[in-house]
Amino acid sequence: MTKIHIKNSISDTRALFYFGVVTFIYALSLGLFIQLYMIPVLLPGSNLGAGISVLDSFGFHKIASEKAIEISHQGWSAWELRPQRHFPAGLASFFYALWTPKPYALLPFNAILHALSGCLVVWSLRQYFSLLPSIIGGAVFVLNPVAMEWIAQIHRDGVFVLGNLMVVACLLQLSKNLYNFKISSAIWGLFFGLSGTAVVWLARPFWVQVIFASILLWVGLLVLLYVFTNIGVDKN
Repeated sequence: MTKIHIKNSISDTRALFYFGVVTFIYALSLGLFIQLYMIPVLLPGSNLGAGISVLDSFGFHKIASEKAIEISHQGWSAWELRPQRHFPAGLASFFYALWTPKPYALLPFNAILHALSGCLVVWSLRQYFSLLPSIIGGAVFVLNPVAMEWIAQIHRDGVFVLGNLMVVACLLQLSKNLYNFKISSAIWGLFFGLSGTAVVWLARPFWVQVIFASILLWVGLLVLLYVFTNIGVDKN
C-alpha cells in the first residue's frame, strides 16, 4: 500500500511539473503575442502605448518608467515597493531597472505566477478527484480568457490570485489533518497560509482582513465537525 502511495505521489508531482512548464510557455507566448502584435497591430485603437490596453496598467507603466530612471541614477536605494501607493508599479519598476523599461520585461514573471496558480488549482482539485479531472480543471483555469489581463498587462490580479490559492491550499491541508494529524502537514499548511497571506497583502492589503476572517470561520467549522463527529462515534 505504501509503495502504491509513493508511486502515485511521484506521478502527481511529475504531472504537476509538466503542467506548470506547459502553462508557463503558454502564458509567456500569449503575453508576447497580445502585447507585441495583437494590441499594436490588430487592435491599434485600443493601444495606449507599449502594447498596453488597460488604463490602470498604462498608469503603472508610466510610474514604473519614472522609478526605473530614478534607480539608474540613484541606485537601488531609490526603489519602492509601492511608488505612489501602487504595488504593480513597484514590481514593474524592479524589472524595468533590471532589464529594460518595457512592459514585456514583466511577462516572464506574469507567466510564472500563472503557472504556479494553475498548479495550485490542480493540486487542490486532486485532493478530491483523480488526476485527469484535476488536470482538466486546472486547464479551464489556465485558459480562462479573464486571465489574459494579468498575463499580458501590468496588473495586481496575478499576485492576488496566487496568494488566495495558497491560502486555499492551507485550508485544504488543515482539513486533511482533521482525522489524521501530522506535524509535517500542519507546518506545510501553516507555511502556505502565512505565505499566501503575505502575497495577498502585497497586491491588496485590505483583503488580508477577509482572509483572516475566512480562516477563522473555516477552522471553526472544522472544530465543530470534529466535535460532532466524535460525539456520534461515542454514542455508537
